[in-house]
Amino acid sequence: MIRKTDSQINNCPTIQKSKNNTNTPPKSYKDPLNTWVVRSMSYSSDVGTAIREIAPKLGAALWAPTFMYLGADIYDKYKTDKNGINPSGTRALERGIFQGLMSLVVMPSVIFTSQKLISPIAKINDKYKLSTSAKDSVIRHTKDVISQCKGETLDDYNNLKNLILTTLNNKLQARENEKKSAKFYKKIINFLTNKYPMVNSDRKNLLDFAEENAKKIFEIKTALITDNKKDIPYYVNKKYKSIMPTMKEMYGHDYAYHALKTALKEYQNSLIFKNQLLKTIVGFSTMLLLTNPLTKFVQNNIMKKYINPEIDQISKELVSKSKVKEVFNEMNKRKTTQIQNH
Repeated sequence: MIRKTDSQINNCPTIQKSKNNTNTPPKSYKDPLNTWVVRSMSYSSDVGTAIREIAPKLGAALWAPTFMYLGADIYDKYKTDKNGINPSGTRALERGIFQGLMSLVVMPSVIFTSQKLISPIAKINDKYKLSTSAKDSVIRHTKDVISQCKGETLDDYNNLKNLILTTLNNKLQARENEKKSAKFYKKIINFLTNKYPMVNSDRKNLLDFAEENAKKIFEIKTALITDNKKDIPYYVNKKYKSIMPTMKEMYGHDYAYHALKTALKEYQNSLIFKNQLLKTIVGFSTMLLLTNPLTKFVQNNIMKKYINPEIDQISKELVSKSKVKEVFNEMNKRKTTQIQNH
């Protein structure tokens, strides 16, 4: 995954001649940012996009190194006179556009799109024919129900199941009404933020999946009370045991219900994490497979054919109209005249 291409750097700069000896060979330019450690900063936004599902805060923070690298790379491509190459605003602008396209637009968009696409694709082999986003929404809803329900609700399976299914039905109806009345731009935003995945799924399949999830929750709750470790996922049992002393201190005689609710929410979190992990794996795979091809495509088909010629044309027009050029031309004429007079 090499985003930096030597051809882009070597084709642009003007080599300075030595003042003492015009035959002195030009210095070869060595890019200080073209080391593996430094160059990896330009990929941090790609990594951030890939892991945003499982670590949203870290994913957002990883965009900072990319901006730092982008600024350093643009500055370096302009101030290369210390390496024997004239400063060039054109070179810096071309570099900025290329890095900006790849690091801030192309790769994040491709990774995000691949993660969105895997959700409907995953339902092909799913028992309930539901996308990962739809299942994720049902699980989050169930988690909210567990958080808000009374402790006694957990004592009876039918009460728990009916509460989950009834509130889910109400939410589905509200989402459907909202989608019908929403304006076009809101529909786009809600699609990108996964607000409507349940609305686009079969309602019966959603309720069947929610019912199976409720059944599993009740089985885990029963196993926790009876200390039947065989039917309890290890991480759920560990969470339950670790929070028990704190719950006793905080809630008194109601501590058992609160401990159960916390443990059951931990189970729901594990289901959500599995879906998020799938999207993260897809994001990383996309980054590894497509970075090089897309870099070459942008370099050869966008930069060379469209961006670079336009920038060069603008630069020539600015120089031709510049007063500075007129001053230098006048100075050269005077110098030539003086030489001829002598």
